[in-house]
Amino acid sequence: MCAERNDRSADTDSRDYEPDDCRFPVLSVKRLPVSPPIRRKDGRGRPSTPFLRERILQSAAELFADREFDLVLIDEVATHAGVGKGSVYRQFKSKEELYAAAVIDGFAELQREIRTALAGCTSVRDQIATIVRHTVRFFWTRRQFFALLRDPKALPPSQERQYRAQRNELSRLISGVLDEAVRRGTMRPGYDTRVAAEALLGMIRGINRYGREYTTPDRAVDVVTSIFLDGCAAR
Repeated sequence: MCAERNDRSADTDSRDYEPDDCRFPVLSVKRLPVSPPIRRKDGRGRPSTPFLRERILQSAAELFADREFDLVLIDEVATHAGVGKGSVYRQFKSKEELYAAAVIDGFAELQREIRTALAGCTSVRDQIATIVRHTVRFFWTRRQFFALLRDPKALPPSQERQYRAQRNELSRLISGVLDEAVRRGTMRPGYDTRVAAEALLGMIRGINRYGREYTTPDRAVDVVTSIFLDGCAAR
């Protein structure tokens, strides 16, 4: 899912089965106040709305986390945000661009939540399981995003660069956890933690792409963590 892609075709499919009991709430965000428009001092032009972009992104994130990309309408996003449809299109040129912006913003919040959760972990197994759990659950209902990444016309280059930067930051977070495990002696010396971090992200992507029809997020977390730390060979 998250692993680096030289071949964009390796990303996830755009359509996917999503059982009702596998949906997860959108990452917690503070509900922004609905303020009256602020008019320009000279009385000309369209009045501006405080936190307009943030409100639209918040609305989109909630709706896209609940339903598949194709089932969410811009009209619904606008109504949910308490703005006009035109306001949405003035901020985002297409539904694809809005969707990507919501995912990228959420991905940044995801990493903040992971860092907070890691503070309470006492072992490398707990740390890896925490990273896998949060990441699997975040992308469980957001697979359409990777289909958009394969389409050079769907997203502006700036959005793809933002995602790559966020994704690389997550990779560095994982390699840092593994580096500390090597220093503590819980992983063998000489371990290439950068490659290992990419391998873990690749496993998470694979689960989200291929395993959703016959597993649950919690089961997927257990399997990925176990294979990554213990391998598959019988002891």
